[in-house]
Amino acid sequence: MFHAFFAVFPVFCIIALGVLLRARDVLPENAGPVLGVYVLKLALPLLIFHLLAGASPEDLARGGFWLAVIGSQVIVYMLGYVGDRLFCRRGAGPAVISGLSCSACNAAFVGLPIVSNLWPGNSEAMLVAGLAILTPNVVMIMAQTRLDILSGSLAWKGGNPLVFAGSVARIFILGNPILLATLAGGALSLTGLGLWEPLDRAISLVGYTAAPCMLLALGLDLQQKLAVATRRAQGGVLLRQIWFSLCKLVLHPLLCWGIMYALGITGLWLTIGVLISATATALLVSVLAQVYNAVPEEAALTAVVNNGLSILTLTGFVWLFQTLGMV
Repeated sequence: MFHAFFAVFPVFCIIALGVLLRARDVLPENAGPVLGVYVLKLALPLLIFHLLAGASPEDLARGGFWLAVIGSQVIVYMLGYVGDRLFCRRGAGPAVISGLSCSACNAAFVGLPIVSNLWPGNSEAMLVAGLAILTPNVVMIMAQTRLDILSGSLAWKGGNPLVFAGSVARIFILGNPILLATLAGGALSLTGLGLWEPLDRAISLVGYTAAPCMLLALGLDLQQKLAVATRRAQGGVLLRQIWFSLCKLVLHPLLCWGIMYALGITGLWLTIGVLISATATALLVSVLAQVYNAVPEEAALTAVVNNGLSILTLTGFVWLFQTLGMV
């Protein structure tokens, strides 16, 4: 019952460290945004590249698993996005962040520790969890592309269509490090080339800095963001937080479970897929909101609230799987 708690607690310890560093003025004022850009543009793409390059083609060919985990994320993303556009009417940027708040899993920084605690030394369990880490990339890439369009990077200004096509390719592919890392890592996996071991080690060392840097970035700006979010609470923040939490922590994992059950997926692939889906909103959502200036205060509040509540919901799912003899 305490596996989820012990996995989530270190996350809040690092966030608290960021709050302490800000209170003592140990780091510059712009340290939070700079760390956020570092994670989004370098560390996280390298982590994704490392994981994909080391996967076998057989691992990537489990269509039912991918359909259930990614499909459930896309469905709840659309619920969050459309719900925000219909009822809040705050514009497309905040709606994108709302969609991510309902769908993007904290797979790497909470999901992996939970899996390692529940199945210590089980290589298959770690493989499934490692593949599940990649699944939030779909909604993340969708969201980041939409935010790039909203920022005006793809505005049609007339002129040569080939120049515009090149601009589109630059923004959608060359300008999206997460997508580039996914494509490059997948290509290395499918061709069986892999990575030269020293290079792979160097890439993984940088990639695994994403977690502490992301958590520190959130903690460094947490006090300011929460203060602003509190002042803007009259705009339905409480109702949105309830909706985000229900979608992400309850509806999302149940939807993933239902799809996997319908497709006949059993064993570790089902259990771990559902547990990864049950993790809270990814902290990267608050980084995206910061970088694109799309309700960053509310995104930070969502990350804190969701990850706090996930202690209860994850413990509940672990207990349920233990009761059913699936763990």
